[in-house]
Amino acid sequence: MKINMDGTVRPLKFNDKVLNKTFGAVVARLSDDDAQAIVFRHAELEVAMKVRQRWLAQVKSIAGSSASNDEWSESISKYSGWASVADEALSYIRDDQDQLDKEDLLARAHVLLCDKVIAALMGPSTDASLANRHGVGGACRGSLLSHLSPAAAIRADRRVKATDAAWASVRDGLVVEATARNSFAGTPGSVTLSQIDSCSPDSFEEQTAHLLERDGCRILRRRGGSNDQGADVIGVTPNGLRVVLQCKYSTKVRHTVDPRYFHELNGTARQEHGADIVGLVTNRTASSAAQEFATKHRIYLINRPVLERWATYGVSWLPSDNRAAAGA
Repeated sequence: MKINMDGTVRPLKFNDKVLNKTFGAVVARLSDDDAQAIVFRHAELEVAMKVRQRWLAQVKSIAGSSASNDEWSESISKYSGWASVADEALSYIRDDQDQLDKEDLLARAHVLLCDKVIAALMGPSTDASLANRHGVGGACRGSLLSHLSPAAAIRADRRVKATDAAWASVRDGLVVEATARNSFAGTPGSVTLSQIDSCSPDSFEEQTAHLLERDGCRILRRRGGSNDQGADVIGVTPNGLRVVLQCKYSTKVRHTVDPRYFHELNGTARQEHGADIVGLVTNRTASSAAQEFATKHRIYLINRPVLERWATYGVSWLPSDNRAAAGA
């Protein structure tokens, strides 16, 4: 989440539309005060972790310097013929090591302090109510919700508990879905992104037709041609809806798809091919402008993340009443 200039909270945007919708629904149940408290808590945790990493790096650096001192001490001790010079050098090394030992103790103390802060921030939220933990009656001045009145803190506590319950339900559903996805990924019907990326443009269209067929569709066209008018793959869903897909394969998977393909597909899929469901399939990504255009004109964007869920984990992008069960 992010805090806007006016103090309101804006949820993060994910590439996964389902996760985006789910997370947005949970955040929508939070008041701005509650959401800000969560953001601040997360920020504190991030800062504590970064500070801890810096002190750990200091500990590692000190250990390296100490090891160098040990090596120099051992080397200098061998030159007994230069006793006076050796003694002076060893004296400098001992002084340096004393300072390093002090810095090491300080650094380790800071690491332990960061550990305590992180443990407190990551502690279970069920050990006390928000009202008790965040300063009802001024008991915890300076805490995240200490600016709230007792009544407001109690109301916030109730809303957060309700949100926790809702999120627990959503989380359980996601666990079930994740289990099903992982189970499907181990079956012969699963196709990995690496396999897709190794395709040729023609075999990419064939693979797309295969995936559509796997969802229970009857395939009318498996590959496009010079006069396909934007329709590379055409199929019919179990419910009799006509699906028209344009396929855009590239070896440069980090590049975005040219927006003109969406414009072309929007102008021909329904008018020329009688499509009920229109989609563009690619092993790349699309710009935000292209995604907005696709959403506005009811074009399904099966980009790289969606393609992986579809091919590898059996999660179809088709409307749920127009597909067969995964793996069927």
